[in-house]
Amino acid sequence: MVIKKGEVILAPMAGYTHSAFRRLTRLLGADRTYTELISAPGIIHRDIPQKYAFFTPLERPLHIQLFGRNPEEIAQAAVIVAEKLKPDAIDINFGCSVPKVLKTGAAGKLMENPSLMKEVVKETTLALKAYGIPVTAKTRLGLEEDIMEKIAQALIEGGVSAIALHPRLGKQGYSGKADWKRIADLKKRSPVPVIGSGDIKSYKDIDRMFEETGCDAVMVGRAALSNPWIFKEYREKRKLNIPLGERLKTVLKLLEWMFDYYPSREKACFEIRSILVKLVKGFPQGGEIKRELMTLKGCEPFITKLRLLSEKL
Repeated sequence: MVIKKGEVILAPMAGYTHSAFRRLTRLLGADRTYTELISAPGIIHRDIPQKYAFFTPLERPLHIQLFGRNPEEIAQAAVIVAEKLKPDAIDINFGCSVPKVLKTGAAGKLMENPSLMKEVVKETTLALKAYGIPVTAKTRLGLEEDIMEKIAQALIEGGVSAIALHPRLGKQGYSGKADWKRIADLKKRSPVPVIGSGDIKSYKDIDRMFEETGCDAVMVGRAALSNPWIFKEYREKRKLNIPLGERLKTVLKLLEWMFDYYPSREKACFEIRSILVKLVKGFPQGGEIKRELMTLKGCEPFITKLRLLSEKL
């Protein structure tokens, strides 16, 4: 796997970055995509969840992101994914710090034990060697305290092929400010590509992160949810004012794609609402649109109303 210098990547985000949204951002200029985090034990005991892991060729290069508690289960799940889906890379999530995940001893909890992180990467890398699939990692500075250097050394010694760093502590969530200087610190010591993440709010921030940190690639997260056109803006170096009607048509297109892999049309229509809310945020008519659409019951009435609004605005 080669992460080219200057890549701009869609970050993995639970509940949002399923196939349809990844496809959209690739069409708009994202260089690479990641699935949202998928439970390694879940894969072992219940198979690969299509809702999260389904992808099309357009989404490549694609990293399928796994999380778990120990080297054995993550490596075992990675092999299952490699054999069935042949992704471009397996990414290991070491950064997720939501309480329900931490309680299981998985993902962000592993940041308290860099030696275990090393073994997770090492065992997964060895397990995937026969498949020619590299292992990457996404992490934070630490869970309760900043131990980035220890974490980085562990990942590098484990054989990781690239490191994505969100420079906040796990306990911070998204509060405070991402410390970009720590991305620069990692870049100075890392022999593998470094992907910077955190507080990218506009296309100009992407350039600024490259300049201030020297990172190899930039990962765009929350900003892409309300403005997936940020990738196109970065390519064209200009702000795009996407009208509300076009945004609603984008929701319809996403929904059409979601029907391919969601367990039911009703489920897809329910879950698209989280993206809809993001896309209409900040528009004067946004509140009214949400009231009209969010109270509708049933998929077909929702689609009909959405289509009428998209043509009207």
